[in-house]
Amino acid sequence: MPSFAARQAIVDKQQQIIAYELLFRDSMINVYPKVDAHTATQKLLHTALQSSQSKTFTQQKPAFINFTTETLQKGYPFKFDNRHIVVEILETEEPTQQLLSLCQELHQQGYEIALDDFINHQQWHAFFPYISIIKVDFRQTSTTEILQLIEHITNYPNIKLLAEKIENKQEFEHASRLGFEYFQGYFIDQPEVMKSRPHVMDEIGLELDLA
Repeated sequence: MPSFAARQAIVDKQQQIIAYELLFRDSMINVYPKVDAHTATQKLLHTALQSSQSKTFTQQKPAFINFTTETLQKGYPFKFDNRHIVVEILETEEPTQQLLSLCQELHQQGYEIALDDFINHQQWHAFFPYISIIKVDFRQTSTTEILQLIEHITNYPNIKLLAEKIENKQEFEHASRLGFEYFQGYFIDQPEVMKSRPHVMDEIGLELDLA
């Protein structure tokens, strides 16, 4: 049975692709299915593990993959080489001590971590030493809020800013002037649905346990 996912490019200031975000799909129809985040992550991970071996989805670029606290607890990121994924923490997750400990462990193991649709609450600041990328919804976040965030991460050179929802050249240029280093959105690339081959797992002899 084939698996599906959509990919959307993430680029740098020169508009060179540096990674892809993988988005869950359950068919060639390019819309997010009505499933909960945990189920979506499980199914997407299965597809990503297939495609990471066949090298069809990300063209050997790192894959941003959404994770919930529950999927982090189960150790799903460790099924991937730390060079091949960026662990993206969903915006719906709470900044708990448990999540902080999980991020510390991932960081120690060499995984890059991104915070998705970030809202600059004080509780998240304890995570900053372990974060590589903060994703900001450029259309929902004011310039004042962005400048405040930039001030708060001044002492964390490990953190790069990624502007999401970039939909035209003016937004791209404005985000670049503000200090964003990475960009994602319809101006850059529209999500592209791809289908994995049904027997890749058998061919490489890899077994999955995502229960």
